[in-house]
Parts: sequence; C-alpha cells; structure tokens
Amino acid sequence: MGLFKKDKTPDVQQTDPQAEADAAANAAAKSANADAAARRKRKQGSSLLASGASGADDSGGSLLASGAQAAQKKRTLGA
Repeated sequence: MGLFKKDKTPDVQQTDPQAEADAAANAAAKSANADAAARRKRKQGSSLLASGASGADDSGGSLLASGAQAAQKKRTLGA
C-alpha cells in the first residue's frame, strides 16, 4: 500500500465572530462619522456667514440701523 499516501486534512482557520462583528461595527462607525463630518463641512462652507455676506454697508451694525442711515441721506421720497 505504498502507492497511496494518507491524505492530510486541510488546516481550518479559526475566526472569532464577535471580533469580526466588532471590526465591522467600528468600520461602519468610522464611515458614518466621516460622512457626517463632510456634510457638516459642506453645510458650513455654503452658509451666508462663511461666504462673507454682510449688511448694507458693512458697518458692523444691524441691518435696521443701516437702513435708517440710508433713509436719512435720502432727500426726496421717490428718488
């Protein structure tokens, strides 16, 4: 019986299902956090404050005050 060699069973890799689940949860959390950060950054970049929008004459006062100043400079109602 020297013609047939006894077959050796293949090595079975042992995995820990809990470790795999933890790794998948961590990867999902990182992806979700990165996505949320990107959305927050886009939202902040498109806001009026970030784009430099300002009041009527950029005096640092309120819009009501700047409108009142403009009304005082006006001499006639229609012009």
